[in-house]
Amino acid sequence: MKLKSKLSFTLGIRSLALLVCLGLVMAFLQTFFDFKQRQSEVKTTINAIVSSSQSSASNAVFLLEEAMAMQVITGLANFEFFSYIAIINEQGNVMAEFHRDDDFDDGVVTLDTYNPFLSFVSDNLSRITVPLTGTNLSTSETETYGEMVLVINNHIALLGVYERAVRTFSISIAGYILLTLALSYLYHFSLAAPLIRLSKRFQRVNTKSIATQKISHLIGHERNEFSLIVNAANDMLYRISSSQVLLTERSQRFRLILDTAPALIFSLDNHLNFVFANKATATFYGYSIYELKGRSATDVIEPIDVQMMSAINDFISSTTRQLNEILHLQNASQANCYMEVTFVKFKTPEGHSILVTATDVTKRVQAEEKIESLAYFDPLTTLPNRNKVYEVLNQQNHKTDNVYGIAAIADLDQFKRINDTLSHSTGDQLIVKLANRLRNEFSFSDLIARLGADEFLCIEEGVSNDLQVAKNGAEVLGERLRSCISKEIEIGLHSYALSASVGVVVYKKNKVSADEILQYADTAMYESKRAGRNCVTLFRNEMATQAAELLQLERDIMKAMFKDEFFFVLQPLIDSTTQELKGAEALMRWRKGSEIVNPGDFIPFLEESALIVDVGERILSKVCAYIKSASDKGILPSDFKIAVNISVKQLARNDFIETVSKVLTKHGVKGSALEFEITESVALNNMVDTIAKIKLLRKMGIGFSLDDFGTGYSSLSHLKDLPVDKLKIDRSFINDITVDKQDENLVRSIIQLSKNLGLVTVAEGVETQSQVEWLMLNGEVLLQGYYFSRPIEPNEFENKYFDLAQVPQ
Repeated sequence: MKLKSKLSFTLGIRSLALLVCLGLVMAFLQTFFDFKQRQSEVKTTINAIVSSSQSSASNAVFLLEEAMAMQVITGLANFEFFSYIAIINEQGNVMAEFHRDDDFDDGVVTLDTYNPFLSFVSDNLSRITVPLTGTNLSTSETETYGEMVLVINNHIALLGVYERAVRTFSISIAGYILLTLALSYLYHFSLAAPLIRLSKRFQRVNTKSIATQKISHLIGHERNEFSLIVNAANDMLYRISSSQVLLTERSQRFRLILDTAPALIFSLDNHLNFVFANKATATFYGYSIYELKGRSATDVIEPIDVQMMSAINDFISSTTRQLNEILHLQNASQANCYMEVTFVKFKTPEGHSILVTATDVTKRVQAEEKIESLAYFDPLTTLPNRNKVYEVLNQQNHKTDNVYGIAAIADLDQFKRINDTLSHSTGDQLIVKLANRLRNEFSFSDLIARLGADEFLCIEEGVSNDLQVAKNGAEVLGERLRSCISKEIEIGLHSYALSASVGVVVYKKNKVSADEILQYADTAMYESKRAGRNCVTLFRNEMATQAAELLQLERDIMKAMFKDEFFFVLQPLIDSTTQELKGAEALMRWRKGSEIVNPGDFIPFLEESALIVDVGERILSKVCAYIKSASDKGILPSDFKIAVNISVKQLARNDFIETVSKVLTKHGVKGSALEFEITESVALNNMVDTIAKIKLLRKMGIGFSLDDFGTGYSSLSHLKDLPVDKLKIDRSFINDITVDKQDENLVRSIIQLSKNLGLVTVAEGVETQSQVEWLMLNGEVLLQGYYFSRPIEPNEFENKYFDLAQVPQ
């Protein structure tokens, strides 16, 4: 209360002093301007007096009448402000003079006449010299006869002005003082007192409360400016309250978000004390949120996780403003985890502080490690895979780059049959057992890897500078690899014997690429397979030529696809009993320019290539287009079917059924006009999937025949399960049925087996009359071979056979 009164008194005194000072300035200015005006009037009066005496003084000098001069001076002396008057003739002699003893002594100012205060307003004395002239009557020119000297006492001359100025100043001061007192009174009761009361009400506002508060209006000031101030203050209090409520809600939400966030979030000040920490941080280090605040990070973090504390110290000592890194950390429960930690420096009034956020990325790191492992290691055997092989072969090593190395590829012989007959689970167990054996047996090598499902690679670098020594070592390594694989593998109570075709290549890293090394070893391995399997072949340069030829063949096939050079020919199927046409087989051919490429030169390669999918679909489409054309002509018998060969790669595709359906729909052909021929190897490849697809295709009306029966790994159980309509006896058995008793008995057995299973038998490669007669005597079969016709183009086929067919009219 005293402070408020003192403040009001101080404000009042200051306001009063300001008004008084303002009054003084206004009074002074008013007096000053009035004084200047009066001073100017006095000067004008003096000049008029002097001018009026000038003519008389000039006559006195001209006539040299001293009495007249004295008379002029006496008249001027009546004015008290003239301290000294003298009339001087042309020769410089004083004709008459007057001076006041108190003010002047021989033209020198005395002490009594000097006023130091008034000298700031005007000089004490001022001297005027007036020339005394007249007109020469003879010459009409003005002549100077002498001069009149006057010394004026300015203070005496301005005495009235001084008195008026003092009076005016005093009256103004008095008026301003009265006005100031009146204004002070008005200020106090109209402004100061209400402001003090209003300030008291402002001071009673509780700044810590978030509730809406209101200031009441001053009595008697409900409609003036104070009312506007109160309204503005209340509006501001409402907005502050609303903002505080919103801020509180946001703060609570922010705190909730931070405390429920799984990430560690905390802040340390420049002394490494905890300023803030969320619940996850407190739990991670074994404290509560309130226990952490203010504690030193050295005391909290370092005993639990030295690495985290070290990272914090390194970041603080560095010039980096922000840092992200993944750390392997430990929590209060000594559980290890990977954290992606972000450190950020920021300034506070107390100095630099840091914000730390840490997210658990253990699963991500483990996933990345797993991805890396999957990228470079085989998941089944944990052996390095093809990617790792490329990495090793592409590594630069000056010690071994110019020294011969050895790469040996082993491909398990007919391992697919094991998967199909014994189950994939057994096959996987065999692969794992074999991988462990190879890992132990070839621990001396630089790399033992699994390239594919049944393909392994052994690499030995830096063997020798001598090529022949390296070749000898390659043969030894290849044989050792083949022998290791050939050893029996026991799984449970059963033993399994495997064999492998091995291809070995000797190379120099700086001479060939990784692709070439693998390609050459692969070429040698396929040579082993052609040689009868279960053997070792060392790569020779001429094999590279063969590989180049195969590569060129692949390019030519791709060009042929672009130019649409593949077409089909038809070979008839004749009923052995009625000699009627029952169907035909569509065989693929390649017209390269004006020449027809030998089927044996490209079909075996094409069937091993992925290109067979596209080429096979094109041939199927062309066959369907022909069936549609022949049907529209009305030349096809109702039960006539055209057989199309389907490769293992075509049938294995997930979209094969859909592809066939689209082709049939495109050409408007029924499935009953088609028959698909598959070999035993195609049928046995993923038996369950093959059977499922055959059943779906049969629902479309498409028939199936098992081609080259007897040349593969025939199994009666498989034959029983396969939903096929025909068995085609391979031409190798038909060739000698008239001369070889064993072939004769075998073919007779196949015909009987087919009949017992309700299947139609087709004999391929029928070329002689004796073969036809034998087959006619041994059952009802369909005959196919050069005896009846070589494969011919569709137009020729129509001309030769359809005029003999029983076409419905």
